[in-house]
Amino acid sequence: MDVTRLITWLMGVVLIGIGLPLFYLGRYFRAPEDEKKQKARDVQVIAIIWMAAGVLIYLGILISILIAKP
Repeated sequence: MDVTRLITWLMGVVLIGIGLPLFYLGRYFRAPEDEKKQKARDVQVIAIIWMAAGVLIYLGILISILIAKP
């Protein structure tokens, strides 16, 4: 994969990463009051899963760096 395609791919990932939370916020604000609590709970669950995945990735990187040190 050349650098241009990699940069384009990364730009797409960033745009999706920004657009997905905005999409859910828009759905939340358009929902009736009784549905807002359920939608907010769903967003919290998704956020916790994403944060846990990020922490696991960072831990994996840190562990691999610490083990790979001579």
